[in-house]
Amino acid sequence: MEQTVFEGAISAREEFFYPDTARGPLPAGLRLAMPVNGRPGVQLLLAAGKSAVKAALESDSFTSEFFAMKAVPVEYNTGDGTQQGGAMVLAERPGEKPAYATRLAPFWVYDCLKPAPTGEIEPENGLAALYVCLCPKPGLAAGEHTAVLRLGEYRCTLRVRVYGTAIPQDAFPVTNWFSQEAICRFHGVEKGTPAFYDMVRRYARAMRRMHQTMFYIELDDACVAAREPYRFDFEYLCPMIESFFAEGMQRMELGTLLSRGFLPGGAPDMYTDSFKCAMAPELPIDSPEGYAVTVRFVQALAEFLTRHGWQDKVLFHIHDEPDIHFKDQHTLNARKRQYYLAVGILRKYLPGVRVIEAVSSAEFRGGVDIWVPGTPGYEENQAAFDGLAALGEEVWGYVCCGPEGNWLNRFLDFALLKGRLLFWGCAANRLGGFLHWGFNQFAPGMDPFRGTSCPNPTGIGTNFPCGDAFVVYPGTDGPWPGMRMEAARRGAEDAALLALLRGRNPAAHDALAARVFVNNHQYNDDPAVFEQVYEELLRALEKQEAGA
Repeated sequence: MEQTVFEGAISAREEFFYPDTARGPLPAGLRLAMPVNGRPGVQLLLAAGKSAVKAALESDSFTSEFFAMKAVPVEYNTGDGTQQGGAMVLAERPGEKPAYATRLAPFWVYDCLKPAPTGEIEPENGLAALYVCLCPKPGLAAGEHTAVLRLGEYRCTLRVRVYGTAIPQDAFPVTNWFSQEAICRFHGVEKGTPAFYDMVRRYARAMRRMHQTMFYIELDDACVAAREPYRFDFEYLCPMIESFFAEGMQRMELGTLLSRGFLPGGAPDMYTDSFKCAMAPELPIDSPEGYAVTVRFVQALAEFLTRHGWQDKVLFHIHDEPDIHFKDQHTLNARKRQYYLAVGILRKYLPGVRVIEAVSSAEFRGGVDIWVPGTPGYEENQAAFDGLAALGEEVWGYVCCGPEGNWLNRFLDFALLKGRLLFWGCAANRLGGFLHWGFNQFAPGMDPFRGTSCPNPTGIGTNFPCGDAFVVYPGTDGPWPGMRMEAARRGAEDAALLALLRGRNPAAHDALAARVFVNNHQYNDDPAVFEQVYEELLRALEKQEAGA
C-alpha cells in the first residue's frame, strides 16, 4: 500500500515556528531526550483543510498536554544597545534584517499557546499548529520509551530516551512580576472580588509552571488609611498573599519604600537626586516629614506581617534600579544616602528582612542582601559581584527591555533558545536566581494579539521590545502560556540540573556549559548543538547517579 505523504514541519528543539516556516514531508519518527521528571515539548505544523483536526498521544509512559499554537505580530525589530534609555525598538524599519534578529519585522510568530484539552486544533490559513508537552506517568523508569503522536491522519512515533536523573524541584529561584490591573482589564474581574482571586490563582499556577518560587506585590496607596497623620492598613492584602502561598509559592516580595517622584507632566523623574516616600511622593525621604511617614509605614507593615506569621517569608525592594538613570556622581551619592536611610528604617522594625534589588553595580554595599544585576552590569562589574558572592551574599541575574542586539534576551524577534540560554549563563556564572519584570505587564490600551511592543511610560527611550512585557497571554479562561515561557521553564530546570553536576564535578560542569555559553553576548544558539549538549548533561548526571 502506498503511504500517504503529509506536508508540514515538526521539531522537539528550542526554536520558533512561523506561519511560513518551511514545510516538507513529515517524518514517521522523532527522537527526544529527557530526565525522569522532565516535560519535553514538540511543535507540529500540518497542512490541513478548514475543519478541526484531532490530536492524540498514545503511550503507556506519558500523558499529554495539548495546545493550539497561535501566531502573534512582531511589529518592530529590537535595537542594538544595552541602555534602557536608548532605541529599544527600531521604529524606522531597517533596510535589512539585523544580524541578531531572526527575521525582519513586521512578521508573525507562534508564541501563544491556547490550551486544547480535548486535542481539537482549529486550522488557520490551511495550517494546524500544535504544541504538545509529554508528561511522564508516576514512577517512569529510565530507559527507552515510545509514544505515538497523531494529528488528523498524520502519525509520528516519538522515541524517548529517559535518563536516570531527576530535576530538583524549585532548586533555582525565579521571580517574574505580574500586573493586577491587566488581570482585571482582560478578564473582566473587579479587584477584591472572589472572581478576581480565582483568576489570581490561575496566574499563580502559570507562574509555578515555570518554577516561579516567589511573587511580587507592589504596594500602593490602597494601604493608606489616613494622611493626617499617616496611618496604614494592610489587611486587604491577605486574600492575595494567601492565594499565592496556596499555589505553592515560598516567599513574597514587597516594595517599594522609595519613589523617584514625578515631573510636572506626570512622568517619573527618572534622573532625580532626591528619592521620595513611596506612599507620599511629594515628600523627600530624608526630610523630617518623609522620615516620619516611612517609619509609620514600616511599623504598620511589620505588625501586619508578624501577626500573620509571614515576617520570615518576605524579601523587600527599597527602590528598583537605584543605580540606573542618574546624571552624575553627586546624584548617585545622594541616592545612596537616602537608600541607606530607608534600609535602616526597614531593618529596625523587620530585623530578619532581606533586601533584594535590581542593580547595575555593587555601589550599594551594605544595603542589599540579594544583588540582581542586569547581564551587562554583571559582566562589566563581574569581579565586584563575584567578590560579594565570595563573602556569602547572594547574586542573581536579570534582563528587561535591555540589553539588546547580540545580548541574550527573550524578545520575540530573537531566537527562542536565547531565553533558555540565559539560565545556562546563570549556572555558568554561579548566579543564584533569575528575575524579570514582565509576566503580564500589558500597558493600558495594549492587546498582545494585535501588538507585542509595550508602550514605555518612563518618557525616555522608545517603546519596549516586542514581547518584553509578558510571557503569557490573556486567554478567554485565564493566562495562556507562551513558547518563551516554556523556554524559561526548561531553562530553570537546566539551571537546577547544572547545579547538580557542578556540585559533583565542577570541571565537567564548566566544560559542558562552555559548549553553548561563553558570556551573555557570546554563545552558540544553534538548536541542534544545544540538543546534543543537553543530552550530554543528562548522560553525565545519569552516570553520576549510577556511581553514587
